[in-house]
Amino acid sequence: CICVQNENIENLQNIKFDAFVIHEQMSFVNNTKALEKIFSTLNFLIINTDKNKKLDILNGTRLTVITYGLNHKCTVTASSIKDDNIIVALQRDVLNKFGIVREIGEKRIEVKNNLDVYSYMLIFIIQILYCKNIEY
Repeated sequence: CICVQNENIENLQNIKFDAFVIHEQMSFVNNTKALEKIFSTLNFLIINTDKNKKLDILNGTRLTVITYGLNHKCTVTASSIKDDNIIVALQRDVLNKFGIVREIGEKRIEVKNNLDVYSYMLIFIIQILYCKNIEY
């Protein structure tokens, strides 16, 4: 896992990633060319749309974009949040790394540590993309 800050995005433009996660708020304005170069080699772009609202940079991209957040338009959202568990919902079918279609569904996730709901959604997304056998 790599934590990318706005200041160091240009240092990553010559590295090929299979997936790129934008979990925190990021400024796309000053990093457009570097991000376009990074996005051109990706299979998956995973983006928290509650923290990143302006996504004009994605226009015309041919990669799989998976959005997550607490709104009904996201690919993945939380349909229920309680103290001891979260129900995470996949709202659109997604083709994973192995060519397996992950169909719409929900998974109850037991809350075990101090992660926020966005982190649990992100973990769920990584599981559906990179695990061959996951039931939900």
